[in-house]
Amino acid sequence: MKISNAHPNQRIDFQAMGTDFFCLLIGADESVCDSLFEMAHELESFWSRFMSTSELMQLNNNPGEALSVSNATLRLVGEMKFGYEVTQGLFSANIMGDLIDLGFRDSRKDSLRATNWTARTAAKTTLADVKINLIAETVMVPEGVALDAGGIGKGLAADLMGTRAMELGAMGVAVFAGGDVAVQGMSENADGWTVGVSDPRDVNDQISRVRLSRGGLATSSTAAWESADRNNHHIIDPRTHLSSNSDVLQATVIAKSAAHAEVLTKMCVILPALEAIARVELIGAQALLVDRNYKVFKSSGWEKFE
Repeated sequence: MKISNAHPNQRIDFQAMGTDFFCLLIGADESVCDSLFEMAHELESFWSRFMSTSELMQLNNNPGEALSVSNATLRLVGEMKFGYEVTQGLFSANIMGDLIDLGFRDSRKDSLRATNWTARTAAKTTLADVKINLIAETVMVPEGVALDAGGIGKGLAADLMGTRAMELGAMGVAVFAGGDVAVQGMSENADGWTVGVSDPRDVNDQISRVRLSRGGLATSSTAAWESADRNNHHIIDPRTHLSSNSDVLQATVIAKSAAHAEVLTKMCVILPALEAIARVELIGAQALLVDRNYKVFKSSGWEKFE
């Protein structure tokens, strides 16, 4: 972990969950930085599909059993079910079998780490059939379902790490987890945190810069992870069980949390651009989409953040 800048403002950079994290903290000391670093790796150990001992893979490989899990995993599964409901099934964390079949079995960071879903069956079950017992702190995954944290895990990690920083006394925090951002509290500037949206043609350029004072932002792109033969990408349309083939190349969403923003980006990349914009506005979020001809679409309230 790399720490830069002196107290009270800090920046930490590290890798976890197969992506780059960096956190900007206002009014925090190095103990807060250490806690966020440890939390990110703890969440990875709970949720990774490349670790047979993770809580998610234990749930996936023991179908029908109500297993005790951490509060973080209870929250993650709850966010997955919420995303499934609010998008009417267009977001689905139950895509592990499709990912394996399309060439995404192995970790892109470490080819020695692979997904091992030993309980795979052809049962026709969905996220609606996953049961959460908040009192007993258990989750039951039925046969045919395998939960994959994927992008929503990174978004929720950013949200939870931001909350942890504030609980430990930080005055403000912005957590960047790959394409997901969560902000809380005060920012370096009075008008909020500046977040750039990368141009899908050149990640060193930006097509928009927004100001966030709270909540989250997420970006998903079909170009972010392709199979070795380059015939498939990692964003799966649960209706077809194949890589999405809509006209949307990249979607960025602003929502009340990074986890919710992540859910909506997946919906946007699956739907046609104009329909996706309409759905996002109906839900009450904001979106910027880029189609395969590099035409930009913005929801009606996006420019309020620029």
